[in-house]
Amino acid sequence: MSQPFPTIEFGVPGNRVTLPRIGLGAMGMSGGYGSYDDSESVKVLNHAIDIGCNFWDTSNMYGFGKNEILLSKVLKERRNEIFVSTKFGLIFSKPGPDFDGDYFKVITGVCGTPEYVR
Repeated sequence: MSQPFPTIEFGVPGNRVTLPRIGLGAMGMSGGYGSYDDSESVKVLNHAIDIGCNFWDTSNMYGFGKNEILLSKVLKERRNEIFVSTKFGLIFSKPGPDFDGDYFKVITGVCGTPEYVR
């Protein structure tokens, strides 16, 4: 690992986690900003871990679930090295994004979409 990123501690006594202050936003890896390449994204994700950037941001809404599927390719092998942050409840509806507070959808959003992030 190269020079580590500055870190910060989160949590309560007895249940704390130390994370880098700089995270990796994964939205662009599933078309959020244009074209994307899954194989290149997997290389970037692995490199991020190797250099100490193990705090990742995703959402079940990025790429309509494709982002979680992409991250799972690395999570399967390196789960204990990564901390994933997500958002939930946002849905695409006409004419734009909306919020759905349905209990099952909230739980799925908090826990991830199991078939994607195994």
